[in-house]
Amino acid sequence: MSNDSDDEYEYDDIDVDVDDDKEEEEEKVLTAAENKICGNEAYKKKDYREAIKYYTLSIEIAEEERSKSGEDGGDLDDSVCSSYYSNRSAAYMMILMYEESIKDCDSALNLDPTNTKVYFRKAKLQVNLGLLEEGIDTYAKGLVRDSNNVQAVKEKDQAVMAQKRMQLAKDCLKKYDANLQKIEGRQALSQVEIVLGICPGWKEAKLIKCLALSAAGRGDEAYGLTTSLMRGGMMNNSELLFVRARCLYSMGSLDECVKHLKQILSGDPDNKKAREEFKRVKVLAAKKTEADNAYKSSNFDSAVSLYTEAIEMAKDNPAYKAKLYNNRATAHSNLRNHEECVGDCTEAIKLDPDYAKAYNKRAASLCILGEKVHIEKAIQDYEKYASLAGEEVHREVSRKIKAAKVQLKRASRKDFYKILGVKQDATESEIKKAYRKSALKNHPDRHANSSEEDKKRAEVVFRDVNLAYEVLSDPKKKDLYDQGVDEQDLDDPNAGMHRGHGGMGGGMGGIDPSVLFQMFMQQQGGGGGMGGGMGGGMGGGGFHFG
Repeated sequence: MSNDSDDEYEYDDIDVDVDDDKEEEEEKVLTAAENKICGNEAYKKKDYREAIKYYTLSIEIAEEERSKSGEDGGDLDDSVCSSYYSNRSAAYMMILMYEESIKDCDSALNLDPTNTKVYFRKAKLQVNLGLLEEGIDTYAKGLVRDSNNVQAVKEKDQAVMAQKRMQLAKDCLKKYDANLQKIEGRQALSQVEIVLGICPGWKEAKLIKCLALSAAGRGDEAYGLTTSLMRGGMMNNSELLFVRARCLYSMGSLDECVKHLKQILSGDPDNKKAREEFKRVKVLAAKKTEADNAYKSSNFDSAVSLYTEAIEMAKDNPAYKAKLYNNRATAHSNLRNHEECVGDCTEAIKLDPDYAKAYNKRAASLCILGEKVHIEKAIQDYEKYASLAGEEVHREVSRKIKAAKVQLKRASRKDFYKILGVKQDATESEIKKAYRKSALKNHPDRHANSSEEDKKRAEVVFRDVNLAYEVLSDPKKKDLYDQGVDEQDLDDPNAGMHRGHGGMGGGMGGIDPSVLFQMFMQQQGGGGGMGGGMGGGMGGGGFHFG
């Protein structure tokens, strides 16, 4: 409702004769008409509360005179009394006391049903407060007496539109509850903002806006609006408290959500909606706490299972569900289930495209999975993480991106992790086990009866397996290798600072030859030494176990 001009809510300035020649007393008691004149002067000065005081005196004096004169009201004209109520109504409107203003409109119309201006003022007030049916009816009554009032026709049509828009907003929120699509929340928000442009004092529309903001993924704004509404006099409104609880729920503050629901139930124990929500949120909060405790106890398998149950329970809360997916991804990461970790992070990002931690976690697991396509995606994720998290993570992310680019470069060349068939986060024992398995499988003596082509292929693999093991089993060389130092530079003491020249140096490291020999002979069932095969196959003692 616009308050741009005093003229829109002008008071009724009815001329009343005043005896100017009457000698004023030191403390003169003003008549109803004189109080009205004082009220008009205060109104012109925009001192609306002072105007209300004078108009109230006019009404009280007039009502007293009417009661003394009997039912016919004596010589006091009804239209004059109506003007007192009408003027006070206008002043109440200017200080946003709409309910009081409507009451005065009713009193004015009871005294003078022909006062068209009061019909339209009352209708405007009713629409402002969201009393749309009543407001439309009041506009209709006024238009019967003034059918050419273009402004009133326009305002009546806006009230009809507000009804339709409000229903659309509610329908969008119902669809959101069914499919949890943020677009439904955004559409509901668009509709309800139009409604509030027409009905700025409609409390229900403000509550719908809170729900729409929350559904649109703008939980912080929704919560802020509920705070504003509470300060505006809705502190003990149970519906507002419920909406506020839902906002807290969507923001992941389950404990605070429960407190608000308790407050509702303390004042209204039979509030079915609040009681059902209270039970549901309590169960979910307990399940997440159980999952968190399992994770803290390093019981990651149990944590995964419990987070899975919590995810199922949080179907109606995309933001909170995203956090649960991220938590489960962390548990998977600790179990080194990196494909599952990537999958959960992806689900979290679908629900919350700005979830910085999920991008960071997914990138780390993608790097461990190690394929070229994984690493390329990891670099994109790290860049996205940096853009969301801000300056505080710049150094950390720069280091991670640099390492990922090194890994990407290595993916197109010789990759020691792939040669041994292990992931980048492989433990020392896993590396050793993989080496033993591959070395035995590709040992030249094992291929003594193979074709020349197969012998050469086995020799190449055997050589690479030994080289990979020498690097990955040595913490210093492994660290340099992970930093991107070329394999021929790993023996350079300054390799971490510059790219030098030179070979790998002496022996190839690996397992003690006697141990590997025993393992090989056990698989062969005894017999035959390694000497001939090693010498011929490997060519003159160049590669051996050191």
